[in-house]
Formats: sequence, structure tokens, C-alpha cells
Amino acid sequence: MSTGPTRKRPTHRGGRPTLTREGIGRAALELVARDGGAELTMRSLAAHLGVSPRALYNYAADRRAVLELAALAWQSDWRVPPLDPARPADGVRELCAAMRAWYRLHPRAVTIAVDENLTAAVHPRTLRNNEAILTFLVAIGLDPATANRIFRELVLRVAAFVRLNDAWHDAPPADLDPPTWDGAPAAWLPTDPPADLPTTTRIAAAAPVDSVDEQFAFTIDLLVQNIETLLRRAR
Repeated sequence: MSTGPTRKRPTHRGGRPTLTREGIGRAALELVARDGGAELTMRSLAAHLGVSPRALYNYAADRRAVLELAALAWQSDWRVPPLDPARPADGVRELCAAMRAWYRLHPRAVTIAVDENLTAAVHPRTLRNNEAILTFLVAIGLDPATANRIFRELVLRVAAFVRLNDAWHDAPPADLDPPTWDGAPAAWLPTDPPADLPTTTRIAAAAPVDSVDEQFAFTIDLLVQNIETLLRRAR
């Protein structure tokens, strides 16, 4: 048996980048992260890759096909951590933390998947990940219907948190001060608050401003408490 070095796929041929479907998908993710989904065209992607638009059409028929390749590349990076049914609360927190880290790699991916209706682009790894999560939720004592609802709720909470909180911290717009968003709605009060906002004014003066990680932990704690309540009712 040969013990020589593994031969790697060449990145260039004849002075030009070598194209692959996965490489095109990942390049599209980079372009979307930098410029937004509306700026992704066959021409802009070709320029980003350093090839001609005609070369792209050998791998993707149109912009939608490129987006599907991007969705598949994004999904292939998702890894579900080991989940122990004997530790349900810890398992949910570890799962949410891993999912959050994955969404943060490409925070615009979820928005584009919804806007472009990319539900048909499902990577085999996604199916296996979903199976692992659902198996864990059933193993901790949830009935199948409730396990499915919790699965959907978990995805909604984490995806929304990343898009509405983490994304602004990881790459804040030029006109946004993330701490101002963290303190909302109290932080939006003017220096001299109107008299008809007594509760908001009192909270602004007394309540601490959580960091983005503290807010995420609180969000997932609420989900864990809901699951624990459902498990007690099922006993």
C-alpha cells in the first residue's frame, strides 16, 4: 500500500482557477456575506472567482442554481455535537451553541434561503443532523409531535437571534452602535424621557444591559424551561 502524500486537486489549470460545484457554492457564500444577496449575479460571481461567466455556466445553469450550490455548501459545514439523553438540559444548550456558531459563519444564508425559496436544496448531512436532533428529543421523553415542534422552535430561536443580534455585532453597519441595540428598548429613550413612558424610564435607570452572549443564554434558558415543563406534564 502506498504511503506517499495524498494528491490534492489542482487549484489552477493553464493559469486559470479550477472550478468545482462546491467551490462555486462557497464563493457565492463569500460574495453574499460581503455584498448581500441582491448583488450576486453570474457576472459578479465570475469576477470574484477570476473566470469568465461562460465558464460558470458549465457548472450552474443560472443564478438560482448557484444559490442552491451555496445552500448545499453551507449545510455541509453543520455538525451536530454528541447529545446525551441523560443530560437533556445540557444537550439542548450544547446543541443551540453549536447551531449558533454555524449560523454565524454565514448569517445571511437563512434570509436568502427563505427569500429565494431554496427548500429543495437539502444536503444529505442536513437530513442526518435532523435525524440526530429528533432522536435526542424523543429519547429525553418528548412524544414525536412535540419533538418536532421543539425542533422547529429551536431553529427559529437560534436563527432569529443570529440574524437580529449576532450579525450586527459580528459586522455592525457603519451607523449602528451595537450596545445601543443591546439596551433596546430602554436605550432608545431621549435624554429627557416623556412623562408617558414611566415603566421604560424606570427600567432604563435600573436594569443592567446584557451582553449578546448573556442574552443568548437567557433565550435558550427559556427554551430549556419550556422543555422541562413539557417533560413533567408527560410523566
